[in-house]
Amino acid sequence: MKHEREELSTHVPSGHGIPRVFTIRDLVPRANSPQSRSARVVNEETTGAKNLFAGVFWSDPGASGGWSFGSADPGVPGCPHVGVGEEVYLCIRGRVAVEWEGGSFEFGAGDIVFWPNNRWFRTRVISDEPVQMFYVMAPPPTSMWGLGDPVSQTGESIR
Repeated sequence: MKHEREELSTHVPSGHGIPRVFTIRDLVPRANSPQSRSARVVNEETTGAKNLFAGVFWSDPGASGGWSFGSADPGVPGCPHVGVGEEVYLCIRGRVAVEWEGGSFEFGAGDIVFWPNNRWFRTRVISDEPVQMFYVMAPPPTSMWGLGDPVSQTGESIR
């Protein structure tokens, strides 16, 4: 039996199907926009995860963004459709104002926000400091956008 396990493990890419630890300070984000950057951390490519997608993003004061979850694209400007899913944010630093189809609210460092399926939302950083956010999406988005060049966590080029 030991031989079979060793043989099986040689066919699994390194880091796939095993617990992994990622340290935020070691992440190398890529530019989303001139005011925002992301590190896609847990996904099929990095860990073999097929049922969720997680990462960290940093956005500068005044930066805005948004998403649309659900089975159909509602066509809301500034809220790209990423497919059916739900998302959770853990705000590590900064403060954000949210507009969504049901109203508005704010959240900040230490808050956890749940984003349900079949909803759209827009965000804007309202703090004087950048926002740092950990996020998890399940299932993984069906539509992904390309990221730009690698940058530091504060947005400077690292080329």
